[in-house]
Amino acid sequence: MLNKTKLIQAINGRNLINFTYDDHPIRSAAPHAIYISSANNKCLDAYQYAGYSKSGNLPDWRNFKLEKIRNLEVTEEKFNIANGYKSNSPKYNNYIHKI
Repeated sequence: MLNKTKLIQAINGRNLINFTYDDHPIRSAAPHAIYISSANNKCLDAYQYAGYSKSGNLPDWRNFKLEKIRNLEVTEEKFNIANGYKSNSPKYNNYIHKI
């Protein structure tokens, strides 16, 4: 199954996801929106709870390019919409799927 399809299912079901990104160790996050960025990249906005983080500041909002997401697993664990999520943000003008 394609990552985009799995992500849409995770967003709809409010399921946490685990994945590797850009060849770094596993991350755990709550996916909120898939969109096309101003640079024309397909991106995921997610609230990352655990796992690898270059900055080390978790939990926090992160955006990920879909093309760099690997080993995506949709878990059974549920999440609530994270503080700071703005579904009407201008960056989602070209959204694919969002809460």
